[in-house]
Amino acid sequence: MRSITFVFALCLMSACAEEPPPPPMVEVVVDTVVLDPYQPKASFVGRLHARDDVSIQAKVSGYLLSHNFREGELVNVGDLLYEIDPAEFEAQMARARAGLAKAKATQAVAGSNFERGKGLLPDGNISASEMDQLTANKLEANAGVQSALAQLKTAEVNLSYTRILAPITGRIGRNKFSTGDLVGPTSGTLNTLVSVDPIQALFQLSEATYVANVVQRMGSDNARALADSDMSDLRVLLELSNRKFYKEVGHIDYIANRISEDTGTLEARASIPNPDGFLVPGQYVRVVIESETLVEALFVPQAAVQADQQGNFVLVVDNGVVQRRNVVLDERVDDKVVARQGVAEGEQVIVRGLQQVRPGQAVSTRPLPQAED
Repeated sequence: MRSITFVFALCLMSACAEEPPPPPMVEVVVDTVVLDPYQPKASFVGRLHARDDVSIQAKVSGYLLSHNFREGELVNVGDLLYEIDPAEFEAQMARARAGLAKAKATQAVAGSNFERGKGLLPDGNISASEMDQLTANKLEANAGVQSALAQLKTAEVNLSYTRILAPITGRIGRNKFSTGDLVGPTSGTLNTLVSVDPIQALFQLSEATYVANVVQRMGSDNARALADSDMSDLRVLLELSNRKFYKEVGHIDYIANRISEDTGTLEARASIPNPDGFLVPGQYVRVVIESETLVEALFVPQAAVQADQQGNFVLVVDNGVVQRRNVVLDERVDDKVVARQGVAEGEQVIVRGLQQVRPGQAVSTRPLPQAED
């Protein structure tokens, strides 16, 4: 009986001394980093501005006789907008013409006396001082004519200012003065006139966006200023408040020459055709910029991307071992995201089982089923 008990104890001790079986290797689902062509695009919040925004003011004082438009309508360059009572300026014009006629008469007399004196001087019939006086009279008369001409020109200009014409083609605003009001240079703005076609969209590029996209576009960390680059292949679309895109396509026509120290942004402007006048200044839009040419970029599945205090990263399986790769990401395209740095074409990134593994751990892999890609 003691022998049986002893043998049983030995067997029990032997079983306890055996190593436990290793845990099964974790299996993860991986997908491949691919290099594919795509159409780059970026969107920004923008606000519409008129290319020309003109304040209509009176240059001469007088009573407002009429306005010759309907508020809010489209007017053409050269259209008559306002008329100021011209009576005073017509009188000034008449006085200026009379002054010019008088100056010309004086000039004619002075010229005749001068010519007569030139004939008498050689024979000693007049003195040299008398001849000097005749010369001075002639010069003074000539100057009088020039002064009268200037006064006539001033009168003509002032009279023309009684008819206020549209300096540009655009949409006229609301009247701030009524017929019969006394207006003048100190009255302020009579109305405003804004151009309609094209219209401009102002938006701000962040410094990070400039560095990440512009430098890459130029192909070098020592890229020239964006204003010097060729942007002919960039299309500008406007997404309106109703989530629909405006039918016309514009282009970028201005990039600021410096980043604002206050906001850390770079001002940009796009010119948008507006033949129907549908877009109006002050309207908020989303400015979408896209390239007409396809470019190649590395794509990683969005499901593979994680983030912590160090930034975005993915877990790559290299020779059966998990490795962490910090990545610099750009825009998202469907279920993938553009990776600017951190991964290489053909690498396997984990898309399922991320919570079960850590860097340095050996794993087995299974490709993502094609139907789920």
